Amino acid sequence: MWILTSLSRPERIRALVDSYAWGDESQVYLTLYEKDPLIDRYLDQKWPASWMIELVSMLGNGPTYNEMLRRYPNEQTYGFLADDAVLETPGMLWRLERAAGDWAVAYPNDGVWKDGGLATMPCIGGELVRAAGYLSPPNFVHMSIDSVWTVIAQRLGTEKYMPELRYTHNHPLVGRAAWDDTYMKAQLMSVGHEQALHSFISGSGLQRVVENAGKKRSA
Repeated sequence: MWILTSLSRPERIRALVDSYAWGDESQVYLTLYEKDPLIDRYLDQKWPASWMIELVSMLGNGPTYNEMLRRYPNEQTYGFLADDAVLETPGMLWRLERAAGDWAVAYPNDGVWKDGGLATMPCIGGELVRAAGYLSPPNFVHMSIDSVWTVIAQRLGTEKYMPELRYTHNHPLVGRAAWDDTYMKAQLMSVGHEQALHSFISGSGLQRVVENAGKKRSA
């Protein structure tokens, strides 16, 4: 499955929709905050026929991802899509799914991290997700979730960077967009994310996932 979150951007998301021939990938869930003041403008739009809409009661990608895992705990893979992305390579989503398999973290080339090293728009093997027990550690609200999956995959030796698969992430941190209200809310919700990531790596969080994954893979 692919989880596509969007908040108060019912027009901007159209660039993502129009950039790709949808249908060969696993289920895409457009996941919306149920109290978004622009929710009706999302619901009134025509989306790709293969998509489904899910409404959630929480803000932030971290809690939202975990709620979607609670609803759909047995998926083969779990991928993250962003409403400010433009997909450039035809068929890239199913290729990421195939590369992720059960235990890997596969990710494309966003044009910024050209040599890999940060799993932006990751597709994560379902067995690995279930070994971790989450799609986002509980104390991660928005930012650094991709960093968590990067270090998990690197520690397990299951990182699969696919530079031939390209997309553009139109984000202000890389100078490709202006700071709108959605970006500002994400920044405010993510205060302390660097420390949270450091604690995850140096504390028991990372080691627990690695140990659980090792036990499940050898069972």
